[in-house]
Amino acid sequence: MPTPLFQNDPRWKDTPIGLQNSLTISQVGCLLTSMAMVMNHFGASETPASLNARMKAANGFSGAWIKAAQVPAQFPQLGVVRQKHLECKGQPAPLDLVDAAIAAGSLVVVRVDWTPDAAIDSHWVVIHAKRGSDYAIWDPWQLDDAPDTLQGRYGFGVKTPADIILELIWHGKGALPETPPAAPPAAQPAPQPKQDPSPAPAAPAGSLAVKPTVAQLRMRAQPAVRANNLVTVVSPQDALTVLEETAAARQKIGQQGQWLHVRTAAGQSGYVAAWMVRETAVSAPRSDPHPAPAAPAARTVSVSAQSLSLRSEPRVTAQSLIRYLPQGHKLKAIDPDAAAKIGVQGQWLHVEDGDGTQGYVAAWFVK
Repeated sequence: MPTPLFQNDPRWKDTPIGLQNSLTISQVGCLLTSMAMVMNHFGASETPASLNARMKAANGFSGAWIKAAQVPAQFPQLGVVRQKHLECKGQPAPLDLVDAAIAAGSLVVVRVDWTPDAAIDSHWVVIHAKRGSDYAIWDPWQLDDAPDTLQGRYGFGVKTPADIILELIWHGKGALPETPPAAPPAAQPAPQPKQDPSPAPAAPAGSLAVKPTVAQLRMRAQPAVRANNLVTVVSPQDALTVLEETAAARQKIGQQGQWLHVRTAAGQSGYVAAWMVRETAVSAPRSDPHPAPAAPAARTVSVSAQSLSLRSEPRVTAQSLIRYLPQGHKLKAIDPDAAAKIGVQGQWLHVEDGDGTQGYVAAWFVK
């Protein structure tokens, strides 16, 4: 059976899941489908439908919810065991343990929040490989233009893998591998006495400047994603002065997991994700800014597809994805010619979400 499998595959998406008849595999079958992919990776040949039937016969459901811990026992010939289960509960996920397991041939089924809003909307995916500072995933929800990495699909421009993962289940053969001991910290030179406690000087003329590559870039008080450290939100038109040594900063730009210390034109300083900025020319602030023209009257549109990508530019790339929007979600169309584009194949619509995020959506998937 090929990997990956999809819960919304037409062959079984409408099949009732588990020991009830109101919910289907498409609606709540992400963990069922993830477990089918895990078993297949180790030699089984299951579909979500066949695993659904197998687990029903083994009393492996609580209503519509699969008892995932009982799945490996249905395939004793594979030698696969459930190696560990962990809920993060507000703590960063143990990526060192994930890395060690992946390197040893295990798979990690993880629960994520599939929407960027404050509520937790749970979804299960399978981590099967390390990819730089991100992870390659098999996602049971098929979406043709979706990124195939954990951070690319569920980071929403601000979260790291350690923040995205809410729960983990390791599967493999034998005991879960131990992580290697951390190397002792390098000896630090003796601190030199400070001769002048005055504030740090302003960045010199000709300093490096960057601009966001996403519709909304969050500046944070520390180089980490936390609920209480947001300083401000920066738009793609805003240049940021880099407050780090130029050569070192240039090496960070575009690199996943790196942060840059920057300052806005208004004087606010903080940290931004280095993989979401590009270098730009340094320009002096204007002394006579003209007021922006009045925005055209906004028209409200709603998403007509089951899921629609909001993008930072009117084209489909892994880098342009901002977030996914569910069916029925309302948006402001801020294109002056929105009426002529709505519903038209090949057209893109400039829109604004309820939280102020601006971007582009495929006009043929809104009404």
